[in-house]
Amino acid sequence: MDLSGLLGRGVRRAGWLAGPAAAAILLTGCSGATASLPGVVAPLPTAAAVALLPFAPTASAVPPTPAPTLPSPTPTPTPTATGTPTPTPTATLPVPPTATPDPARQINGVPFAAIAVLPPETAAHVTAIIARGRELGRNPRAFSKLGDSAVLTESNLTRFDKGIYDLGPYAFLQPTIDYFAGSWERYGAGARVALTTIGALDPMWARPEYCAGGEDPLNCDIRLNNPAVMLIRLGTNDGRAASYEANMRLILSTCLEQGVVPILGTKADRFEGDDSINAATRRLAEELHLPLWDFDRVADTLPNRGLTDDHAHLTTTGRNNYTNPETLTRGYPVSDLTALVVLDAVRGLEGE
Repeated sequence: MDLSGLLGRGVRRAGWLAGPAAAAILLTGCSGATASLPGVVAPLPTAAAVALLPFAPTASAVPPTPAPTLPSPTPTPTPTATGTPTPTPTATLPVPPTATPDPARQINGVPFAAIAVLPPETAAHVTAIIARGRELGRNPRAFSKLGDSAVLTESNLTRFDKGIYDLGPYAFLQPTIDYFAGSWERYGAGARVALTTIGALDPMWARPEYCAGGEDPLNCDIRLNNPAVMLIRLGTNDGRAASYEANMRLILSTCLEQGVVPILGTKADRFEGDDSINAATRRLAEELHLPLWDFDRVADTLPNRGLTDDHAHLTTTGRNNYTNPETLTRGYPVSDLTALVVLDAVRGLEGE
């Protein structure tokens, strides 16, 4: 297979980090030390996959904000052609299609297509990556998580394995929960408190009890879990969009070389001071034809963007009950649902 076709434009090959990696990391409600040690990643031995302990922030509830109502169009009278005082009936114009998405395929009015962004070019690329993964023996029913403390909590995805949910109108997504059984509650070696994009590539951030010497968190978790998909949400602790984008290109290159489909996730917070990291995430997904998990679009519909008072972690509920409107005002349950939507879209390209 021509691997260069899989990597897309502008992606540098993984396995090395150029130059000394000195970065100041914002902890944003997390704790941890930063380190940067570039080096070559050598072939690694096999080890059993182990789930890491969670980190569970305290959530706060915020009342929902009503959605805006669009005005109805007003018909315009048509003048008569005769000029006589008696008006002639006007023709009935066709009613344009409404912008309201299918109620079963939207979240808070945001259609699935805006949450799981896979245009035709991306779908074709993902199909090629899946084929590469099959050649390398990736497990099509496993996905890994690459993220910071927001991933290391019971509220993040684990409930789909633990049965603490009610899909309600989204029951048609249940087969995807079943398909990836075991991955939802697994934290893995790629989830670390205060993790940054450069930390994901740095052996100093790897867990020595699980990872081999010289192995970074990303490669360690690929070896341990053998996933077909990598669900990525980073950037809260990166600080600068430029360094985030440069390091993310290396992360994506590593995934693609190893036949793992990387799913790029946007975030609800604005810890960098603006929305430049989400903009970089969307730009990378479009340029490299990779799946975009645009949670930020739905965060726009949530009170305080679904964030707690620390402006970094998400609000939660005791159960992901999607029959309860209150659930769809909280950050983690909505984030879980959007992740399920994008994994369902990617699974649909598996051909199974």
